[in-house]
Amino acid sequence: MNFKRLMVFIVGAALTASAQQLVVGRESIPGADTFRSTVMTPDGYPLEVFLTRPKDKAGKIPVLFEVAWLSCDSVEEPKLDDGWTQLMWDLAARSGLATFRVNKPGVGGSEGPKCVDLDWQTELKAYRAAFDATNEFNFLDTSRVYIVGFSNGGGVAPLVAGGPAVRGYVVFSGWYKTWLEHMLEHERRRMRLSGIAPSEISRRMKQYATFYDLYLNGELTPAQVLDKFPEFKDIWYDQPEHQYGRPASFFQQLQGLNLAEAWDQVKVPVLAVHGEYDWIMSSDDYRLLVNELNSRHSGIAEYIEWPHADHLLYTHASEQDAFHHDPNQKYDPKLTDTVLEWLKKH
Repeated sequence: MNFKRLMVFIVGAALTASAQQLVVGRESIPGADTFRSTVMTPDGYPLEVFLTRPKDKAGKIPVLFEVAWLSCDSVEEPKLDDGWTQLMWDLAARSGLATFRVNKPGVGGSEGPKCVDLDWQTELKAYRAAFDATNEFNFLDTSRVYIVGFSNGGGVAPLVAGGPAVRGYVVFSGWYKTWLEHMLEHERRRMRLSGIAPSEISRRMKQYATFYDLYLNGELTPAQVLDKFPEFKDIWYDQPEHQYGRPASFFQQLQGLNLAEAWDQVKVPVLAVHGEYDWIMSSDDYRLLVNELNSRHSGIAEYIEWPHADHLLYTHASEQDAFHHDPNQKYDPKLTDTVLEWLKKH
């Protein structure tokens, strides 16, 4: 569907002066009105965006701007499929703030390059275009924006926007070191939880060190690395030109980032949350981030290790349950309360 052609949908007097066209969203969030719209990128294609506004609240409203995960999944989720969605729905319903999310190019109603072929620099341009477009919606108070980041978004959040408009960052399950370090630590945890013997893990880690150096720093595709080192075929479990559904160039560009340098520019409050059983990302990353921020601006940042939570913020009885399919996984509502308290404080 081409959302640029949709007629303006007016909901109540508070929206009659909206500079952007809005249609009712497909998500049903108690306590919030939901909307869809589009914004344009500098490259001339539309991005699908999703907004919420607290019910019966008029005037300018501070906004939570989401920087999402690595995958090509839509940020519009009519069903509660993970803890990130549950948290965003809770914040939309209970924080008194508006929320703003954007689908990446090639996802849902967003046009542009196919997400499976989308590199990081193009994705970043889309996030920046969406952030700049928040001022096109009359009920958003763009002088009071909080960035909410999940997973990859929980690392790259300060790259999306800067300046006095950003009042704080609330980030979850993210990274801070180089992407190469992240991947080596990730592979070790994955193999340990898979039950591979420690001696075999050490043997494979030597191969992974060479593999990821050539892939990320040497800018070879996985297939090109395997051509050079056929003996590494046993350790590679993804595609020849892609990883996790994204092109090799995406991760090579992540490796080129200096997130520590980006976060050094942040002078507003930061809440960084990592799940105790998150085997995707290292807890060490956010500890380093928070310690560095507090060394520069005392008390500006807070780190929380959420008990028993996985990467998606669902809780489990054990680390092994979090690694495997767990029919008993659940979301801890106390996490929402903690985030709401932090937002109220700041």
